[in-house]
Amino acid sequence: MATEYFAFIAEEDYRAFQVLVSTPLPRDYDMWLRVRERGKLRAERDRAAVVIEIEITPEEFGAYCKQQRRRDCSIAALEGCARERGRARRRNFHASVAGISR
Repeated sequence: MATEYFAFIAEEDYRAFQVLVSTPLPRDYDMWLRVRERGKLRAERDRAAVVIEIEITPEEFGAYCKQQRRRDCSIAALEGCARERGRARRRNFHASVAGISR
């Protein structure tokens, strides 16, 4: 079963993301949540994926965009940031379970 990481944006950070993300985001936060929920349900239903939400701050997203070879601050980049953070957490978890410090 595949794992898919979805970016979670805290309500208090939503306005900052509306400025940061180059792709237009829904006008209000509740609509954003509804759109994300539909995407998560599709991932679970259509791809039999386990969905994990990763909270991303505006600062983390800005740093992620700056490190990219091709500057991309789209929704796709936001999801890429969530994937990178999720995979890093997973590696760190497995390392700690195995007794390896990072």
